[in-house]
Amino acid sequence: MGGAHEPPPCLTLLPSGMHTKTMQVRSASYRDLGQVDDLYRTTMEVEEELTQRLAAAGPHSPVPGAGLARAWSILTKSLSALMPLADVGDQLFVAEHHGRIIGFVQAEPAPGGRAWQVINLCLDASAEGHFAGVPLLQYLFNEGLARGVSRFLVRIPEGHALASLLREQGFQPYASEQISFRELPQPPHQPPEPWVPARREDLLGVYLLYLRTAPHAVAAVEAPSLKQWRATFQLGWLSRLEARSGDSRHYVIEREGQVVAWAGVRSAARARPTQISMMLDPQHKEMSVEAVHGLLGRLPQGATICLLRHYDGELARAVAARGFEPVATQLLMARDLPMKLRAKPALKPAQRAIAGAIPVVQARSFGDGSR
Repeated sequence: MGGAHEPPPCLTLLPSGMHTKTMQVRSASYRDLGQVDDLYRTTMEVEEELTQRLAAAGPHSPVPGAGLARAWSILTKSLSALMPLADVGDQLFVAEHHGRIIGFVQAEPAPGGRAWQVINLCLDASAEGHFAGVPLLQYLFNEGLARGVSRFLVRIPEGHALASLLREQGFQPYASEQISFRELPQPPHQPPEPWVPARREDLLGVYLLYLRTAPHAVAAVEAPSLKQWRATFQLGWLSRLEARSGDSRHYVIEREGQVVAWAGVRSAARARPTQISMMLDPQHKEMSVEAVHGLLGRLPQGATICLLRHYDGELARAVAARGFEPVATQLLMARDLPMKLRAKPALKPAQRAIAGAIPVVQARSFGDGSR
């Protein structure tokens, strides 16, 4: 996403000793928020400039229309989930060089407490900012491990300059999502069948639907257990089905007592359009057109974003037939780290002999072939 003032891609490892002498990475304090906000706003100004160029590009723009350009800008803001900087919690870490903040990384806990989602990684356009990416991520990992966090997740637009940095630091892509957009008209006055509101007891059925839908390589990362799946898939979106709270609504289609389709709707907010996502059992792919038509009948008028996984081909075709235009693809990446273990007291000779007869399983990080 080239821009005249866009921070350079972080592709180079930090030279030995540079950060120890001139760069300090630490937890942010309230005194830092002014500089953090300035750096964040600078990044947003770059994206706003891009939005204006896209809106003015006319029919030859790869992202036609001012509304669509706005949606593109919202979805590609420097890994930002538009988290208010006043609500930073204690997962905001900064890189400081001679008293000036040159980069920051921000994360939020996913449901379950064992994973953090990286929602911001902003670097200053200076040479010092260019080298801040690696120590910021390494500090994030160490802080997470110290708090019992072993999984780190990120969503990033395909081709984003920071993707190479994330790969270098151990993040591995395991899935991708196609993002499509449409300005929906006034919904028709007709029953939005065949969907029904999901109940708490449908959560297990939706999980089994996911296992029938997702490729094994994807499910191995997201769904080794029901608890892990709820924390990873849609970053905990499904956990809200059970809580019945927040800005999300869930719907299912059942056939013969089995959940064969799921849809999630996240209501529009000031900074984002309505968002929808769906799953459909591959054995019921003939329902794709009916399912999309029925879901759109439940949505309000206005800008709508649809997120579908790369393996949801039938749903993607049905969504395209209803006028949604693809605007971007984002990668879903994860890094798993082995948990640090406390050192055990020294064993007596007899105990060492017994322990030596027991095989030891070594923990491995994500992507090393252990899966």
